[in-house]
Amino acid sequence: MAASRETDAPLTVLIVDDEELLVRSCSRILEVEGFRVLTATRGRDAIDLARRYRPDIILADLMLPDLDGLELLREARRNDPNVLVIMITGFATVDSSIEAIKAGAYDYIPKPFTATQLQILIGRAASQVRLARDNERLRGQLRERSSLEDVIGVSQPMLKLSELVLRVAPTDASVFIRGESGTGKELIARSIHRHSRRADAPFVAVNCAAFPENLLESELFGHEKGAFTGADEAKRGLMEYASGGTFFLDEICEMDLDLQAKLLRVLQERRIRRVGGEKEIPIDIRVIAATNREPEEAVSRGLLRQDLFFRLNVVPLRVPPLRERREDIPLLAQHFLRRYAEQYERDGVAPLRLSSDAVRALMLYSWPGNVRELQNAMERVVSLASTGEEIGAEDLPEEIRAGGLADGPAPLVDMTLPYHEAKERALEAFERSYLRSLLARSDGNISHAAREAGIDRKTIHRLLKKYGLRVRLDPHVAAGDD
Repeated sequence: MAASRETDAPLTVLIVDDEELLVRSCSRILEVEGFRVLTATRGRDAIDLARRYRPDIILADLMLPDLDGLELLREARRNDPNVLVIMITGFATVDSSIEAIKAGAYDYIPKPFTATQLQILIGRAASQVRLARDNERLRGQLRERSSLEDVIGVSQPMLKLSELVLRVAPTDASVFIRGESGTGKELIARSIHRHSRRADAPFVAVNCAAFPENLLESELFGHEKGAFTGADEAKRGLMEYASGGTFFLDEICEMDLDLQAKLLRVLQERRIRRVGGEKEIPIDIRVIAATNREPEEAVSRGLLRQDLFFRLNVVPLRVPPLRERREDIPLLAQHFLRRYAEQYERDGVAPLRLSSDAVRALMLYSWPGNVRELQNAMERVVSLASTGEEIGAEDLPEEIRAGGLADGPAPLVDMTLPYHEAKERALEAFERSYLRSLLARSDGNISHAAREAGIDRKTIHRLLKKYGLRVRLDPHVAAGDD
């Protein structure tokens, strides 16, 4: 079985030459450089080693006793198209070098060569391998997160929710999403759809509170011509349009109880009957429902049928309010700031940025309107800003500047503390959360984090030490990016 390539594993170099002294010399040089070295003096042995261990780089003589070096090159690349092959030639003719490059060699090195020449060439090849590894890792992360590309958050509640979404999405189980208004319930529903086997089929969303009772049934199931006044022609319902895909029922508790009974029958039989029609039409839909109420309370108050709730609540998900995921506030604010700066053409050479006072104010606000309120606040700020401006706390809406804590839930810090102590604790909470979020976005690369935050690397190191935080570094980050 071929050895797997982990991104943090040392690179493996296979050296192939019939001159044993050269092989030993090159091995010592590269082992000192931190490479794992395999050696062979015959081409056939080298091919066997390449198949077993899948080296990252092969350094092979063009003239081998049992095999032409170009044949070894072709066989190695058939076995692993990503391997980099460097040919050693004792002739250094233009023709042999060109032929090797045409056959897929990364480069060539003529005999005799110095230790420095070998180190430079292998070092350049190693950088190419590491870059390819990093790109492959990032592509994998993007594939994994593609369905959640709009679900932004590094807080524990959001990481847990994202994990549940990714686990339930490939199934066809009904999902019931609860969460306050503005938390992003439809965003979660769309993420489930995008990561499901139905991703190429329609996603149809209906807000049950947006239609009068007498129209919602027609919207859901469709109607036949003459079914009621104004029904001049037959019309397909939204559930028919969604067949094969995902049907999202938002604010399900606002649906009339009689219509809830009809919906339950549709979900049980997977057939609909248009208003005024007699024919039953089969449908294939996955249903996701959502409410901003507590569904158990809605059942007890007679707003939601218990049997319908049981049918929909196969997999329950809860989207946390923004006040329960304060670590995500700076990240979300910057996201919306960039989005609207681009939309309103405020993203010139000097981009808009939030001051530390503005971020502190955002972190201390209770956000009764959740993410939607934060999004609207950032749009308002950007629409009134100039390119390159630093957004201060004074530029935020008045209710955010005031803190909004009097009537909201518990604030970020104990407001009964003396002023200076409360302020210091709030600042510490912000710095700790911001630092974690910043490093998570930068994959632990402190230089990248410093550039994104617009602060010095020394400041980040000081904050890490201050709060006793550790960062797991990517071993393939260039020296000095720690």
